[in-house]
Amino acid sequence: MNSRQKTAVVLIQLGTPDAPTPEAVRRYLKEFLSDYRVVDAPRWWWIPLLYGVILRKRPKRSAALYQKIWRKEGVSPLLHYSLQQAKGIQLRLPEGVVVKLAMRYGNPGVASVIDDLMGQGIDRLIVVPMFPQFASSTNASALDALYAALKPYRFVPALTITPPFYNDSGYINALARTVEENRPDAPDLHYLFSFHGLPQRHVDEGDPYENQCRMTGQLLAERLGLSEGQWHLSFQSRFGKEPWLTPATDTTLEQLGKDGVKHLVTLCPGFVADCLETLEEIAIGGQAIFKAAGGGEFQYIQCINDSDFWLDGLNNFILRNVTDIA
Repeated sequence: MNSRQKTAVVLIQLGTPDAPTPEAVRRYLKEFLSDYRVVDAPRWWWIPLLYGVILRKRPKRSAALYQKIWRKEGVSPLLHYSLQQAKGIQLRLPEGVVVKLAMRYGNPGVASVIDDLMGQGIDRLIVVPMFPQFASSTNASALDALYAALKPYRFVPALTITPPFYNDSGYINALARTVEENRPDAPDLHYLFSFHGLPQRHVDEGDPYENQCRMTGQLLAERLGLSEGQWHLSFQSRFGKEPWLTPATDTTLEQLGKDGVKHLVTLCPGFVADCLETLEEIAIGGQAIFKAAGGGEFQYIQCINDSDFWLDGLNNFILRNVTDIA
């Protein structure tokens, strides 16, 4: 690496409330749901609904869900594992490269992280959106925040943005290794790969998210040696009334239960760190749906989080997409 350059790597995650309280959740949801990339409804209709109904009712309900999964250290699982990922990458990259975590919503915010790095005299910036599959509501929104944070500065560092890693061998291997180390030793295992949902309209308008999710699922199934009948792929976290990607995770879990699946292994390959959507929606809520429908044993497989095989894979991914860093 050119010693005259001061390089920083910024891992951008979606975000999390600062605490599992209605007040903290309200602040987070206000920022999250005000983003046009997330909810692209007409502002004249959406903003009154957001402030008049959603931000009055949803924070208390969501806070109760966060309380179920909040860590004893006083942070959310997403923040905990994201910080561990940043520390792990810091240890793996060459000495002198600064590694920071930034959250698109909440803290540490993208703007504050960029301000800190610019104050350190950074002249090269490598940005890694931590979303395996590209969606406008995640990757593109993170880049919106990045460009807005850089806009006030007359000098803009040399900028590299890594691509989605939905088909990266290190990512697929990390998923497979996590499954292999945590799945039960039982016959007739059936697998469900649950990805976050997206309005069907976004895909129809050109968002590549669905195709990339299905490619991840296919590659993971092949890596695990699964036959076509051993696994399903679904989409969770529907919001609003318009059509979303199908099949939906909740209805898929219900059908698998009705079908009498005896041993279901469920994982969320679209998330690189455990969060509300994995630990509460799937590990708790999804299990309840499956069992209520007559299903047997339910095993949720944790996200790749801060495992060494994921951090090694992520480090290699960064190095392959950036020249002259090592």
